[in-house]
Amino acid sequence: MDEEFEGYVTATPYTHVYYPESAPSRLHLATFNRSIPFPSSRPLRYLELGYGNGVSLNIHAAASPGEYWGTDINPAHVATANSLAAASGSGLKALASSFEELLEHPDLPQFDVIVALGVWSWVSDANRKTIVELLRRKLVEGGIFCMSSVAMPGFGELTPFQHLLRLNLKRGGTGGTIFDKLASGLGLATALQKAGSQFFAEESRAGRMLDGIKTSNPNYLVHEYLHEHWRPSFFAETASTLAEAGLRFVGNGRLLDQFDELNFGREALDLLASIDDLWLRETARDFLRSGHVKTDIYVKQHEADRSRPPPRSALDLEFVLGVPALLAKTRKVRMPVATLEFGAPPFRNIIDALGAEPCRPRSLKELIEECSSGQIDKEEVLRTLMVLVEADIVYPAQPRARVDEAAPACSRLNAEILRRTLTENRIQALASPVTGGGVPASRIQQLFILAWNQGARSPDAWAKFGLDAMDKSDVDKVNVADILKEALYFQQRLPQLAALKLIDEA
Repeated sequence: MDEEFEGYVTATPYTHVYYPESAPSRLHLATFNRSIPFPSSRPLRYLELGYGNGVSLNIHAAASPGEYWGTDINPAHVATANSLAAASGSGLKALASSFEELLEHPDLPQFDVIVALGVWSWVSDANRKTIVELLRRKLVEGGIFCMSSVAMPGFGELTPFQHLLRLNLKRGGTGGTIFDKLASGLGLATALQKAGSQFFAEESRAGRMLDGIKTSNPNYLVHEYLHEHWRPSFFAETASTLAEAGLRFVGNGRLLDQFDELNFGREALDLLASIDDLWLRETARDFLRSGHVKTDIYVKQHEADRSRPPPRSALDLEFVLGVPALLAKTRKVRMPVATLEFGAPPFRNIIDALGAEPCRPRSLKELIEECSSGQIDKEEVLRTLMVLVEADIVYPAQPRARVDEAAPACSRLNAEILRRTLTENRIQALASPVTGGGVPASRIQQLFILAWNQGARSPDAWAKFGLDAMDKSDVDKVNVADILKEALYFQQRLPQLAALKLIDEA
């Protein structure tokens, strides 16, 4: 394999991460909250640009039936993605094409959803122009584009760090693998820190990040920092470029970021409210945020349609509880301005409503009616649900007919993921036909599901199966008491796993 393709490092595959924000059901929820109709054509036509190992793309193709395409130029990625697609039988077309080759593909259809996670920040200007042309030609009117990128100003301080790693890769004289060259670059940065570099001073952001990434997955670091065309961008630069394809900004793909009141104090809220221009206001948000990776959603909409706000979607979205209600109410999430306690209203009200019949999804309309007695209005119900979805406690649910349609492919894909978990710890999610997307599942939880499928029905039996499946190096790293605790949690969660169709009826 060549080490690079047009300045993009291909010498090693990316991690096997699942990205829930790119699930059709999650995109539907994110656009619903911004009063943007989600493309409703069936089958949904979905394209992912730079799909990595194809974990997310395969899970979505299995769990949310439609016509799915993707492209990636790393041969290892293509092989993994196609092996998963063959196992599920979803019909996914996982291509090995450059963006330019994809644009000229004779059978490429029009798409309702196009997703590009990370690649915008890693590819050349020429490839960005090709992405824009793909969006102009191949995204339908009203179609959704979801992208994540390394954002300014959050990553501004770290641009010199990436420059150092890249320059060391090309001119440092280090032989060996790409990981040897990465280690050499990190070693140089560490040596500069010890030699008194003000940039890498321990109290600086770059210094803190240097200390933190030394234990990060090397595959992740290679793909995050070693590309020739790596470039963070300001929101307005990206929005202006995408406007050339007729796209306009909708909002953040991370659900919690759609609610300013959960992220900013009163002074910041007043400041944002005083800014009329959309691009300037979003740029101000980026200056207020501490994060450096930005996930945004755009809609393709002609100028003539922009003066009319789209109608609010029907309140027929459904939701299902993913963890036991009692456990869900013990959790909390820390936001910049407050800690949200899920055992207190309005979270408790929603959890109790969904937990009353844990195997039955409930519609947004039902939940609004049920919570009205607690004087919780519909906007607060929706916001509460979105927080719980982001926390992996509640999931959007598909209509029953689509659940039945997706179930066979999900079953086959999950069987392949579970087979692989016997020998590796890579894919940490399973496909749910109920949610239309992925559900997080650690290796030990997957091993418990395997044990369940083989007839084991007690925490002791599940724990023994898990320990027996791990090799000695893994067993040496775990605490048997922790495995038993995981088994007890698995036992409590059986009704939810059955509701999500990740196991047979409990």
